[in-house]
Amino acid sequence: MIQFHFSCPNPASQFVEITMSISPMPGQKTTLQLPAWRAGRYQIADYAQNIRGFKVWNQDGKPLAFKKFNKNVWEIDPVSDGPISVSYCYWAGKMDAGNSWADDEQVYINFVNCCFEVLGQSDQEIQVSWDFPSLPDQVSTLLEVNGPKAKALNFQMLADSTLLAAKTLTHWTYFSGNTQFNIWIKGEVFFDQPSFMKSFQAFSQKLIEDFGEFPEKEYHFIFQLLRYPHYHGVEHRRGTVITFGPAESLKEPEQMEELLGVSCHELYHAWNVCRIRPEELLPYDFSKETYTQVGLVLEGVTTYMGDLYLLKSGVYSPETYLRHFGKVIQREADSFGWQNYSILESSFDLWLDGYQPGIPNRKVNIYTRGAILAFCLDVMLLESGSSLAEVMKSMWEAFGKPNQGYQLKDFKTRITQAMNSEKVIESFFSDFVEGYEDLFPVLEKKLSQLGIGLRPSFTDDMLLHQVGIRSTSTGKVQQIHLESQAYEKVMINDQIVEDHLISPEIIKLKINRNNRILEVELNMMSNRYFPINTLVLSRETELYQRWSK
Repeated sequence: MIQFHFSCPNPASQFVEITMSISPMPGQKTTLQLPAWRAGRYQIADYAQNIRGFKVWNQDGKPLAFKKFNKNVWEIDPVSDGPISVSYCYWAGKMDAGNSWADDEQVYINFVNCCFEVLGQSDQEIQVSWDFPSLPDQVSTLLEVNGPKAKALNFQMLADSTLLAAKTLTHWTYFSGNTQFNIWIKGEVFFDQPSFMKSFQAFSQKLIEDFGEFPEKEYHFIFQLLRYPHYHGVEHRRGTVITFGPAESLKEPEQMEELLGVSCHELYHAWNVCRIRPEELLPYDFSKETYTQVGLVLEGVTTYMGDLYLLKSGVYSPETYLRHFGKVIQREADSFGWQNYSILESSFDLWLDGYQPGIPNRKVNIYTRGAILAFCLDVMLLESGSSLAEVMKSMWEAFGKPNQGYQLKDFKTRITQAMNSEKVIESFFSDFVEGYEDLFPVLEKKLSQLGIGLRPSFTDDMLLHQVGIRSTSTGKVQQIHLESQAYEKVMINDQIVEDHLISPEIIKLKINRNNRILEVELNMMSNRYFPINTLVLSRETELYQRWSK
């Protein structure tokens, strides 16, 4: 058995002290590998940069020699039989759902950040203990708890778990099906508990009904409700961690809608990603990048279905759902990355620039583009008497439940079988999943079949809608429409100092470009660029009734 012990004698330092006990394989070197990334974010994080004071000693307290093999791997030479101990400090100084944080109020740990995998012993049971005298005995963890200790069956389970100990921790429970759902809150509560619990129970129950079962007997929603703006969620097999703020803003219905949205999204991940997983990610190899092209399924389907289940369960009204789906559509309408990179290519390059803006119009957002693709597929399936929910249930039964990895072709095959039209699906995937065709004409058609209209509108922002320049409140250019004259004369990050009309058709801009002052004249178009799209339910078609229930 491998053991980890956690303490934090000086919370103000934000260093968590960790001791690891190992029984080495006789006569072999012990190799410790710290994860370089975490599940749910396909980006190298190099958590080893947060470690200091790495030391090794044997059961007699004698220091042992070690060497660092690469940035994430330590190697310990065998000296004699018997257990060895490793101690080090981890800086828990980043608050979000996927990192770790320590202060005078709490110790919050994502084990994947700071726990070593013992290569060759990854399938051994792991015991976790802790000692936080200034914090209550009650803690929230995704591990199996036994008193002041917890255990993981192997390293993959440990890396998929968290620990939260806090001076004040709110705990509520509810049941859906045979599963106990736990809600843990670190922070102040500014909302009505009964209505909150009713919403959670409703969308949990609807998801379980459609999938047929929940994979665990117990699940944990762990909320860090912060005093400052924040929004982040990370999925785990037995729970999710969600950071949200400001906590006080949850008095407002629209902010509560956002919290419900990320919560249902992360719960959907309990099936999709945590268990329905592409073969290249099963199991996770935390040592290096693991490339995948299935971002459409991983995050596109989850983004779409997460919000849809809030509608299907009655948590969102039709108007609320359309407002939120409209935001997804708007983000995609404002981007031209689809002309250069497909969702397959953008998924593969998550490791490169998937979590940052990147260069202009290089890629698509797998969340928004994927959600719109998923919506179109869902309506196509509904027309054929099936649904995306039924396809995902079949993915659960064929791949998630037996813990078998899938390929994109498996997802495509199940859609084809449900529609009984290989030609239609081949064309759709060729044009919009693998290719670079404009998806919006198809989107508008599918919305119309549900009785939903996509209505463009324009504000009095002349530079945005008539010139094609999106800028900040201080005049810094952020985006330029590819079809505008400005695309040939203005640069991203230019500073617009002045603008004035020369005539109804011509505008003159004074621009500061790296302390060089330029003047440019641009043609004005009549409300052509960057329309603001609104979804409106004009009638409830029969297809809409089946889609929304």
